Amino acid sequence: MSRFINNLKRRVAKEQKKIVLPESESRRVLQAAERVQAEGFARPILIGRPQSIVEVASEYQIDMDGIEIIDPETYPMMDKFCEYYAKRRAKKGMTLEEARKVLSENYIFFAACLVAFDIADGMVAGAVATSSEVIRAALQVIGPHPGLSTVSSSFIMITDKPQFGDDGIFVVGDCSVVIEPTPQQLADIAVSCVERARRTAQMLDPKVALLSYSTMGSGAGEEVDRVREAVRLLRDRNVDFEFDGEMQADAALVPRIARQKAPGSTVAGQANVLVFPNLVSGNICYKVLEHLAGATALGPLLQGLAKPVMDLSRGCTPEDITDVIAICCSDAIYMQAEKKRDIAFTSRFEKLDRRVAVENRNISIQFDPEKCKNCTLCRRRCADVMSMTGYYSLESTGDVPICVHCGQCSLTCMFGATTTVSQRDAIQKAIDDPKKIVIFQTAPAVRVALGDEFGLPFGSVVQGKMIAALRALGGDYVFDTNFGADLTIMEEASELLYRMHNKKELLPQFTSCCPSWVEFTEIFFPELIPHLSTAKSPISMLSPMIKTYFAKRMKIDPADIVTVCVTPCTSKKAEIARPERNAAGRYWKKPEIRDTDYCITTRELAKWIKDAQIDFNSLKDSDYDPIFGQSSGGGTIFGNSGGVMEAALRTLVYLQTGKPADEEFLHFEEVRGLEGVKEAALTLDNDIIRVVAISGLANARRFINLMEEKHSWKKYAFIEVMACPGGCIGGGGQPRTKLPQEIPAKRARIESLYGLDALKQIRASWENPEIQTLYTKFLGEPLSDLSESLLHTQYINKHYMLGKEDKVQPGVSH
Repeated sequence: MSRFINNLKRRVAKEQKKIVLPESESRRVLQAAERVQAEGFARPILIGRPQSIVEVASEYQIDMDGIEIIDPETYPMMDKFCEYYAKRRAKKGMTLEEARKVLSENYIFFAACLVAFDIADGMVAGAVATSSEVIRAALQVIGPHPGLSTVSSSFIMITDKPQFGDDGIFVVGDCSVVIEPTPQQLADIAVSCVERARRTAQMLDPKVALLSYSTMGSGAGEEVDRVREAVRLLRDRNVDFEFDGEMQADAALVPRIARQKAPGSTVAGQANVLVFPNLVSGNICYKVLEHLAGATALGPLLQGLAKPVMDLSRGCTPEDITDVIAICCSDAIYMQAEKKRDIAFTSRFEKLDRRVAVENRNISIQFDPEKCKNCTLCRRRCADVMSMTGYYSLESTGDVPICVHCGQCSLTCMFGATTTVSQRDAIQKAIDDPKKIVIFQTAPAVRVALGDEFGLPFGSVVQGKMIAALRALGGDYVFDTNFGADLTIMEEASELLYRMHNKKELLPQFTSCCPSWVEFTEIFFPELIPHLSTAKSPISMLSPMIKTYFAKRMKIDPADIVTVCVTPCTSKKAEIARPERNAAGRYWKKPEIRDTDYCITTRELAKWIKDAQIDFNSLKDSDYDPIFGQSSGGGTIFGNSGGVMEAALRTLVYLQTGKPADEEFLHFEEVRGLEGVKEAALTLDNDIIRVVAISGLANARRFINLMEEKHSWKKYAFIEVMACPGGCIGGGGQPRTKLPQEIPAKRARIESLYGLDALKQIRASWENPEIQTLYTKFLGEPLSDLSESLLHTQYINKHYMLGKEDKVQPGVSH
C-alpha cells in the first residue's frame, strides 16, 4: 500500500489542498497533522481553542509550526455559517440560536461549514466521533452529490494478483454504511464506487459487477430481485461505465467461469469494481480478503457527498489518518475540476420549445420526428396540464427525459408523431401458441370510449361487443378489471381505516391506483411515499389472482397463462414492467412469472379489431367469464375522477359501522365532475372526514405545494389523485378527439359510467359475492399476510433522477 499512497501523495502535493481536522484535541489527529505538514502534500487546518490544542501538542511533543488553527468563537464568518445552517434546516424548525449552539459546540458541523463555503477543500473526522455523526454533519451542512441520494462507503483492495481486477486493485462497496440497500441505493453505490475507482485508484476503465448468489437468473429470491432492479435503474440512468449483474463473485472475477455462467457479458471475468448486495456480505468479504488472502484494505472511504468528507475508524493510527487526508485531497482535486468544466450543454433532443423530449427506451410511448409538425400541442399538454416539461433540467438529468408515462402527449398528437409502444405482436404470438392460455381483462373506462373509434356517439357503452371482439381475436377468457377495482377497495379502505385508528401520522392516505401519479410522487415528492396506499391498482391485483387462485381452481399451470390488460392508460405499460410486479411468481417460487404480461390501450385494441376485419358494430354482445366477472357499481366508477374516492367511502362506511352506506355515499356529488380539485367533508360516527379528489398532475403539484406551504396536511384523511384530467376516461391511451370535442367526450364517458353504477344491484365493493368468495376460499381477509403478499406493494424514491437541479420551475433560470 505504501507505493500506492506515496504515488497518491505525489499527485496531490502540487495542489496544496486545505483539509480541515475538527477533532483537534486528539493526539492521533495532531500527530497526523504534523506528518502532513512535514511531508508537504496538503495544508491541515485544526478547529478548536488554540490554547487547548497547543497544550495537547506540547504534552506529546508535537510540532505545530505553520499549522493553521481556527477558533469558532472568534471566527468572523460564524454569523454567516449560522444563517446558512439555519436556512438549510428551516423545514425541521431550526432557529438561528439553535444553529449557533450546534456550530459552537460540535466542531464537526463547524468544519463542514468551512468545506461548504470553500474555505477548506475537504474534511477528515471520525477518530473520536461516530460515523453516524460525521455523516449527519456532512449531509445537513453539505448535502449529497448531485444526482445521488445515498451516502455509502468503499474500500480500495490492493492484492498481489495482477491477473484480477485492475492490475490486482479493486474498489468494493458498500462495506460499512448502508446495511440493506434498496435497488436505488445499490445503483447509487455503483456510481459512487466508479467515481472512487477513477479519482483515487486511477482506473481508466471501471467495470462494475453487481454481486449476488445468482448469475443471470440462475437463482431466485428477494435479494436477487433487488440486484436485478438496481441493474435496470443503472440502465435508465444512462451511466458512462460498463456494468452487469446479477452475478456470482466467481463469474465476475474468473474469465473461464465467466464464459460458462455469463457468456456475452462485457463485465464478467473482468470486473474491477464489486458492489455487494448488502453490508453483511461486503464487510465479511473485505475482511476475508484482508486476513486470508493478504490483501491490503484502504478505507472505509465515504462517498456520495457533494464535497469531500472522509470518515475514520475510531481505532485509526496517525498513519491511517495521514493516508485518508491524501485521499481526501485527491477527491477535492477531482471534484473541483469537475465543477470547473464549463462545457456548453447541448441536448440530443431538437426543437424542445415545440416538442416533448421522448427517450428511445420509453416503455410506453415513442416519437417519430419525421411526422412531427411542431404544432406544440404535446409540449403544452405535458407542461401545462401534467407539469412535467419545464419542471426538470435535461442538463441536470444527463439528457435523460423525465417521464411518468401518462401518454397525454400521444393523445393530443393528431399526426402520428407520438404514439404508444405496441405489444400486439407478442400477444398474437401467445394466442397462436396452443400451449398458452390468453386471458384479457378490461378496465372500466375502455367500455365507454371504444365505441368512438367505430362511429358511435361519445360515451356509448360497448361492453358486450368489446368482450365479443376480444374472444374473436383469440382470447380464451375475458375478465372484468372492475372486479379488481372492488378488490382494491377492500384493501385500500381497510388500510385507510387502520391508519385512521392506529397510524394517524400516515394520514392523509393517498390513492395509488394511478401509476403516473405514483411515479410523479416517487420523482418529485418522495417525502409523500409513506402516505401512498400500499394497495396495488385493480389491474395489478386481478392479474396475480388469475395466476394463483384462478390457476388453482382451473388446474392450469400458471406458467402457461398469459395475462393482457386492456386499458385507457399508457402508463400501465410501465406499471406492469416494475420488477416487483411478480407476486404470483413469488407465490409459486418461480420469479420469472410476471403478474401481467402485456398491456394494450383502447386505441390499440380498436386498431387491432379493424386490422382483423371484425365488424365491431355487428357483433353480438358477450359476457365476462365467471369467477372474476362480477363487480359493484363502486368498481365501475373507478374510471372517473372522484370514483375511487366514492367507491372507497361506500365500503369504509360498512367497515366502520357494519351497516350499508346510505344515499349520501351512493351519489357523492361533491367529488364528481371534471373540476381539477374537489374537496368535501362528511361525518362518519361523529368524526368529520375531509377528502380531496384531484385530476391532472399540474393540479396535484399546485395542491401539494400549497399544503406544504400552509402545513395543512393533517386536516385531510383521504386524497385521490388521477394523473389524467377527468381520470381514466381521459387517459393517454383513449381515442383521440379534436380539441373542441375533448370536453364533451369526457363528460359523456363520465355520465355513462355513473349510469352503469346506478343500474347495478350491488353498489359497494364489499357486497360483491365473488369478492366474498375469494376472501373466504383464498385470501382470508383484507390485509391478511397473503393479501399483503399478493395485493400490496412498495415504492422507490426516484428523486435522484432529477439530478442537481431538483427544484426547476418553468421560466426560471437554473
